[in-house]
Amino acid sequence: MKKSTTINGSISTSSHYTLIPYTLRISLLSIVFSPILLAIMSLSYLLVLTKVSANELSMDNIPYQSISSGTLYFKNNEKYSAALIQQSDYQVTINGLLAKVNFTQTFKNASNDYVEAVYVFPLVDDASVSSMIMEIGERRIVGKIKEKQQAQKLYTKAKTAGKRVGLVSQQRPNLFTTKVANIAPGESIKINLHYFQSIKLNNETFSLRIPLTLTPRYIPSSHAINRKELINASNTSDELKVINTTSINSHGWAMNNDRVTDASEITPIQTRDNTGENTSQNQTVTLSVDLNGGLPLTNVTSLYHQIAKTPLNEKLLISLADKNTKLDQDFVLEWQLEQGNVPKAAFFIQSETDVTNNKYQYGLLMLMPPSNDYAQAIDKNVIYIIDTSGSMGGVAIRQAKQSLITALDLLNSNDTFNIIAFEDRTQSLFKVSKLANADNVAQAKYWLSQLEAGGGTNMYPAIEQALTASNKDHPYKQIVFITDGSVGNETELFNLIERKLASSRLHTIGIGSAPNSYFMSQAAKIGRGTYRYIGSINEVSHEMTQLFNQISKPLMQKVELSWPMKSVETFPKNIPDLYAGQPLMISARWLKNELNEQANKKDSLGKSKVDAYINVSGQLAAMTWQEKIDITNVKEAGVNLNSAESSFDVKQLNIGVAQWWAKEKIDHLIDLHRRSSLEQKEIVKAEITNLALQHHLLSPYTSFIAIEEEITRKQGAPLKSKAIKNLMPTGSTQIIPLANTSLGIAGYLYFALLFMTIAILMQLLNKSLRLHKRYVRHSNELSAK
Repeated sequence: MKKSTTINGSISTSSHYTLIPYTLRISLLSIVFSPILLAIMSLSYLLVLTKVSANELSMDNIPYQSISSGTLYFKNNEKYSAALIQQSDYQVTINGLLAKVNFTQTFKNASNDYVEAVYVFPLVDDASVSSMIMEIGERRIVGKIKEKQQAQKLYTKAKTAGKRVGLVSQQRPNLFTTKVANIAPGESIKINLHYFQSIKLNNETFSLRIPLTLTPRYIPSSHAINRKELINASNTSDELKVINTTSINSHGWAMNNDRVTDASEITPIQTRDNTGENTSQNQTVTLSVDLNGGLPLTNVTSLYHQIAKTPLNEKLLISLADKNTKLDQDFVLEWQLEQGNVPKAAFFIQSETDVTNNKYQYGLLMLMPPSNDYAQAIDKNVIYIIDTSGSMGGVAIRQAKQSLITALDLLNSNDTFNIIAFEDRTQSLFKVSKLANADNVAQAKYWLSQLEAGGGTNMYPAIEQALTASNKDHPYKQIVFITDGSVGNETELFNLIERKLASSRLHTIGIGSAPNSYFMSQAAKIGRGTYRYIGSINEVSHEMTQLFNQISKPLMQKVELSWPMKSVETFPKNIPDLYAGQPLMISARWLKNELNEQANKKDSLGKSKVDAYINVSGQLAAMTWQEKIDITNVKEAGVNLNSAESSFDVKQLNIGVAQWWAKEKIDHLIDLHRRSSLEQKEIVKAEITNLALQHHLLSPYTSFIAIEEEITRKQGAPLKSKAIKNLMPTGSTQIIPLANTSLGIAGYLYFALLFMTIAILMQLLNKSLRLHKRYVRHSNELSAK
């Protein structure tokens, strides 16, 4: 029998249980402290809720239900009042292939403090911003284009000195930031931006999209970048983004990390409109369009907003019917020309002298490919990728699932297919693609019905799986990607697509009220596919049918152009594959008078010796297609090469052509930068900067800045920085991300989670010790017998 002693009811056996006194102390501690830890955990969560309530919910003189986007609040005599209100106004003129937009942001300071306004806002991904004016009452300060870091230093200096100063910068091709410092109490300051964007043409339908809000971007987790690393990163060119210390003071909800080095600058705080009504507290927009199609218009429609239409001569004036329209859904306008009047080709010319006194002409060519109605549909392997992340919550996931159901019904019996769904993790319907027979399609529809939105937008594994999937039985693997594109790590996704694409084609479908058009269009471009948007359930059938008509028939490949001007420089460099109903758009620049000198050469009989033709060729199925475009008599301004007579204002047609060429070249260089070695990145960055400065364009490396020399805020007077909140897209049920430093909530949650984990572990330990005591007692009782 082993010797044993009893201590406070616990049995210790000298040969086997020498650790019992130590575990006993832990047991006692767990008994004493577990309730305390649980209490602390509960207190932590209570503090979080109290913190939120005190800072966001207790607005004594403003009903919480009326708080919406574009409004910040200041505390005065223990009351909360509207502090900073931002309003937007768009004036759009359409005359040809480009839309000219005058975009005005108004910042009103209703507080008793001097304020700095910070507003992150979306534009269309091909916007070329060429002008910025700051208006203070009757005074107008014209913004200057500067290298980005230089502009930031000038802004900081003027802000510190108490001068009114405005800064506009680019974070992504479709995401920008306006900062306005030293707005005096009761004062309004306007920032006026001028930019051009292209008019889209697809299947004889023209369209204009004006983004009005954004979907929160998913930021993949990685090593966070601290202040020292951020400063060091600003001295390298490993990333396209210019990184500087302003990121540390940004108002974004995400932290910079080594995968998304500017995460804090592309994640503005957003809010949800709980009223369902237009109130004075909402961020609202006014918008008007002066539409001149050049020919009689038909089917002029706004897809998501009510509009008023007023005919004026050959033009149509369009405005939003609701004067207090909320910034919660993209504005999309569509129109058609009367039957048979869609131009087959158009060419516009503009002359400009650059800063080195070189005289150039710039051209913009639009050419419709021939129809391929008689081509036989090809069998294909289609892999669908559907985004089921949290940002797709609400109407977006319903649109996505309905789109995929429609797509399944459009498959031919000889087609094969598979579905990949993703959020934080990735799952697929089949291990490998299967035939699109009735049983497999029915199984796919049931599987699809079980999907729900939630989690992060971790695209990388899903795209990689689709691109590397086997494609043995069909020569064409078509990947159809259905998503809102709400990611911040676009560059690494583009690199993945480029590395793994091979002979596949990647098509993107933007879903929701405010998709990330930059990701959608660029992913399709790199994927040699096409892209389109679905913002309503009512559009699903039409859009998916058009997509399948395009990808089911042979497309035009290996498109080449030859120009009569030897000095010509054109973009895009790599002409994309053309799909049915989509035009070819080419920007060109050549030395001025070269075109005229070529066309004016005469032979001995006085006839033109050399005609000026643009020769276009391409492979269409098994045939070679060729087209000659005669531009011998094209004069300054431009010409519609269609047979129909147009009523375009030729004085306006050439406006923006030179700027558009520069924008296209900058886009080409940005793509080149992404693919360049570290040594080459600095060279490409310098070329982008110089080109943007020369053409007065906003870019990743240039910013607009406007400074009023008068000092308005005296030294010592406080300046409060306020971020304008964007409205969440209408119909979205996504949880609104909280800022990492917002209200200190993140820290409270971390401590609460830590305390909860410790408490649970202590409780488990306490329980195991009690079981251990019973086992020892039982063993000793058996030994005693």
